[in-house]
Amino acid sequence: MNKSLPLLFIAAMSLGVFAQSKDSADEPSVISYKIKTGDTFSKLAQKYLQQPVDMAAIQKANQLKNIDMLPVGAELLIPRHIVKQSASHASIMSLSCATPIRIADASKPLAIGAVIREGAIIEVPPECHVSLLLEDGSVIRLPSSAALKITTLRKNALESAPEVRLDLTRGRVELDVHKGRAKTTPFEIRTPLSIMGVRGTEFRVGYSSEDNAGQVEVLGGIVQTRGSTDTKARPITKGLGVPIDGDGKALAIEQLLPPPAFESAIATAGSQPSFVAKLTPIPLANYYVVDSANTANLTGNRSSHNLLAPELFIPRVTKQAAFYQLTSVSASGLVGTERHYAFCAAPNDGKAARCSAMFDAPLADGIPISFALSRTVDGTAQHLVQTDTLQARNGRFAIQGLPAGHYSWTLSYRMAPSQDTPTSDTVIRQSGAFELITLSASHKP
Repeated sequence: MNKSLPLLFIAAMSLGVFAQSKDSADEPSVISYKIKTGDTFSKLAQKYLQQPVDMAAIQKANQLKNIDMLPVGAELLIPRHIVKQSASHASIMSLSCATPIRIADASKPLAIGAVIREGAIIEVPPECHVSLLLEDGSVIRLPSSAALKITTLRKNALESAPEVRLDLTRGRVELDVHKGRAKTTPFEIRTPLSIMGVRGTEFRVGYSSEDNAGQVEVLGGIVQTRGSTDTKARPITKGLGVPIDGDGKALAIEQLLPPPAFESAIATAGSQPSFVAKLTPIPLANYYVVDSANTANLTGNRSSHNLLAPELFIPRVTKQAAFYQLTSVSASGLVGTERHYAFCAAPNDGKAARCSAMFDAPLADGIPISFALSRTVDGTAQHLVQTDTLQARNGRFAIQGLPAGHYSWTLSYRMAPSQDTPTSDTVIRQSGAFELITLSASHKP
């Protein structure tokens, strides 16, 4: 077998050793390809490149030297725009809405598992939530009143992850971008006031036309962020955020506020077991946001509301835990880091409470689920559940017999093939943590 690229390739391109060219604003985006044994120009062109091959673009993308052979392992930079492309898609991963949600030109309303393609515009009604799953496992969550256009969603022949561009025209979007994406595969989100380029990270973006303001909040990784009128992007790292003013200028970077913490609960009068929980106030918080659901991954029937004071009403406590996500909002509109609680009912006979926690896996559809659940006691994690064969029923499963305490969990499963995605190999991965608190009617002032 040849240890270098055949002379035909070299002669056709008049090329030698390839080295990465310097970044320049006027240079096209490129994809790196590592030369393998047996590669020829005709094979590469037929497999990966659009026809006719743009030789000038390939030459421009590479710094060249006069040698006769290109060794195996050398890096070839190929302009992205000449690589073969195909359509990618997103799947509806979760949906919570009392009214049907439709996208333009769709004959049916959105449903779990429905396929969304490039060009789709999703407008989420008030009090509704939608989440999308991309082919590489990245997740896009759209809370109440968000409006988002999937401007670009396509794959090329050299990369496994799709190229993504999202345009947020109203509200907020939460993104968990798969960490395995190549650094050069574009994932961009725009608002009328800002532009963000990301790799594997978790972050949120907000835009309000009424307030003429925007926000970027980073929960993990790095997000390159600039206002629409800024000349340079700034890296925003974990735990930081930046407000965007109405002129499209990114303002000073801020530390995200911590979430309020649970302090105590008082039972309310009446036949239904309900409580008012006191939360630790955050001095710089303008208000607080509470998202609640009956599943630990906060999907399914999810609701959201704002608190002007650090007090939380917890209705109808049962043995099945109800889950709450708490965040603080700064004066500039940045939503802070998250804290998760689960509340369930304690028995009145003084015995230790044992509660159940529900988890959503709506796209499993008979597929085995890998699931792990740990409880931390005195700083040590105790593994309570570790299985690769868990099954969901009607898109959900429950873990029974949990005492109060701090929990962390992970789940993953391969999305089941469907009529729209018969060869799907998308892997869904989720993780989280919560503190389980048991409440009884004996919680009095």
